[in-house]
Amino acid sequence: MSEETTEKQLEKFVKETEKIPVNSNTTLVDTSDVRKPWIKDEMSFGNQLGWQPIPVKDFPTQGLFYPEGTAFSIRAASVAEIRHWSTLNEGDISSIDDMLNYVIERCVTIKSTGPSSWKDIKEVDRFYLLLAVRELTFIKGENKLQVKVSETNKLDVTKEMIDYININEKLMKYYDSTQRCFVLKFKNGKELKIDIPSVGVTQFLKSYIQRKQQMQESIDEDYLNFAPFIIRDWRGLNDISYRQYIMESNAWDKNQISMMATIRQMFMDTINPVVKYTDEGGAERTAPLNFLGGIAAIFLVSNVFDELA
Repeated sequence: MSEETTEKQLEKFVKETEKIPVNSNTTLVDTSDVRKPWIKDEMSFGNQLGWQPIPVKDFPTQGLFYPEGTAFSIRAASVAEIRHWSTLNEGDISSIDDMLNYVIERCVTIKSTGPSSWKDIKEVDRFYLLLAVRELTFIKGENKLQVKVSETNKLDVTKEMIDYININEKLMKYYDSTQRCFVLKFKNGKELKIDIPSVGVTQFLKSYIQRKQQMQESIDEDYLNFAPFIIRDWRGLNDISYRQYIMESNAWDKNQISMMATIRQMFMDTINPVVKYTDEGGAERTAPLNFLGGIAAIFLVSNVFDELA
């Protein structure tokens, strides 16, 4: 069999299993099977290969904000997905966000007691999962992800070395293991349920802002500060239901508003990922999470000239 024939067969297989059109940067993925690698009788053999479980207890959230028993699996990024990643525009925050979701949607699956989707992933867990996919993609260590810790020293980074979030101990006292969120009950009988923002909710809010700006319509910017913590599920979320959330917030009293402002500030102060490492003298230190080569270096080989013959 000729090389050309083999290439054509492989291309046909990839197109059929991943639904990726040739000569296109836009990937149209049939997620009905790929999202559920544990349902073996509904999947082709090709789509079962390469998926590996990843312990939810190791996530930045430790899995506390997912339904009990939720399990995750990941796979390595394909060549087609890395090719699309290479088009990343690091000067556009929205483009970066879309690209992160592009990889997560295709390379991470969730198994839960009810309906589950990559959109259920908590924002703070998303980057951890992205790095987990990266490490599975470059399993031989052929692509080092590095940060500069001094003028002369570089540090190889793994997902375990990053300090993603430190939830305030005072707030953790109100974590409800049954409802899987923070339940804050006030002395006057009122209550707030606070969740860690999910990808699906923040994705809706981004789209909502863009649409409103395009139509030159006003936005309740005050509520936008609180919405990611209040809206727990992206399912059924639309302009009508979002307006209902805003109307409900108009009934908040000064204590609820003060609490929301406090919690938002807590998360702003803690969600600032840094790399934790031990220096030559044995002292624990941190460094800003600024990858050499930018965020694109996550899936692009940094020292590619070393691969030349």
